Formats: sequence, structure tokens, C-alpha cells
Amino acid sequence: MAEAGSELVRQAMQEADGWFICRIGFVETVRAVALSAGRPATRPVREEWRAFGVVEVDQALAEHAAGLAIDRELRSLDALHLAAALLVRTDDLVFVTCDRRLHAAAQAEGLSVLPETLG
Repeated sequence: MAEAGSELVRQAMQEADGWFICRIGFVETVRAVALSAGRPATRPVREEWRAFGVVEVDQALAEHAAGLAIDRELRSLDALHLAAALLVRTDDLVFVTCDRRLHAAAQAEGLSVLPETLG
């Protein structure tokens, strides 16, 4: 899907050794693609999904996300994505978001964020 920041994300993904996403990202991505391009356009999403390392939502992740949602004033799904990133944190992990609150929260949690700044 072409939207603001798409090219930056594609370039970062090409340069990355691997990609991770919280399980809920599948639902969000398929829904977004279907709404913007129609149900048939979801086929590539479903086919490419196996290329991602998936962070499952379990009780520990949900509890961490609940704390982040309160402490960082995040929406529930954003808090789950951030908790997942913090779970798989590595020295070269880059968290990608164009949401201002999530961007600020990820930086506050010590993650490298792409884009580096939001305009």
C-alpha cells in the first residue's frame, strides 16, 4: 500500500536481517489492505506473512502492554506492538511507526525508531 513513509519502510525492510511483528499485526494489515484495495489484494499479505518472526500475545505480553498503555498513554493495540518490540529487543532492532504517540513511547523506552523524527 502506498502511503506516507512507505518507501522508507520498504528500504528498511530490504536492509534488515529479519522482521518481527506482533500477531495482532496480521489482523490490522489484512484489514487495511482489504479496505484500501479489496479482499483479493490480501492474498500477498497472507503469503508473505510467514517471512515475519511472529511475537505471540500471551499473558505476560498483555500485562506488559497494559502497563505501557497506561504509563505511555497508548491505545491498546499500539501498546501490544510496543510490548512485542521490547520483548524481542536487540542492539540493531528498529521500531517502525508513523504514529506520534507510539513513536514517542518507543523512543522513551530506548528503541531506535524509524523515521527518526516525525514532521
